[in-house]
Amino acid sequence: LFYPEMIAAREVIGLLHQTGTTEFLDFSGGRLSFFVLKLDENAPIINKTLMEVTNQNKPLDYRAVAITRNGKTIIPHGDDSFLVNDLVYVVSTLSGYGEIMKYAGKEKLTLKNIMILGGSRIGRRIAKELERQYNIKLIEINREKCLQLADFLEDTLVINGDGRDTGMLCEEGLRNMDAFIAVTGSSETNILSCLFAKKNGVKKTIAEVEILEYIGLAESSGVDTIINKKLVTASRIFKYTTSAKVSIVKYLTGSDAEVLEFVVKPE
Repeated sequence: LFYPEMIAAREVIGLLHQTGTTEFLDFSGGRLSFFVLKLDENAPIINKTLMEVTNQNKPLDYRAVAITRNGKTIIPHGDDSFLVNDLVYVVSTLSGYGEIMKYAGKEKLTLKNIMILGGSRIGRRIAKELERQYNIKLIEINREKCLQLADFLEDTLVINGDGRDTGMLCEEGLRNMDAFIAVTGSSETNILSCLFAKKNGVKKTIAEVEILEYIGLAESSGVDTIINKKLVTASRIFKYTTSAKVSIVKYLTGSDAEVLEFVVKPE
């Protein structure tokens, strides 16, 4: 059985531990990592070509394998430049991860305080998994659901409130949060609340966006990471219905690309 909310919750938890990326995937038995970086204007590689970056940083333990720009994915060549708001797809060894994060202008965040908006199945599962490691505040608009969440969660502060109320978010310490996760049933609320959190200094924002047409808008507006439970579940299902040679399948949110790992046998 596939439980989309559980799969999506695990995806969020994994991305929280990789704070500078919008997607992350280990493969080749953990020897290699695939991840996606969104380039901000402060990234040192902005306006540099792939060839220039390669020449400056030999030997390379990482490789940019694709770039999504204005909704289109390209395979970069030596004379292609890195631009602001590019989504850069990177394959890296463990030793190269820190190096490419530095050149992309991404700082490693230490998470302590996390706010979750929405007591959905995804929200409650995330809170349950993280509440012993971090200080968690969960905001839910439905009072009855808040009472259920308070019984289910042991170390999470459950607050009855409307996430669309920006004043309430600030009163509950939004500016002191290291990460903000919006998983209400409304894609619009999730996007807008993440943008408000970003405006108020929250370093890592994650929004559940189930309306596919909104994904590109959310990414271009400044939301760090988008989660779509249909896509993450489809990846898992496809893995079990395709060839036995395929060990990993990952549909990339906000891109017309996907990642597959094939096992090459001697024959």
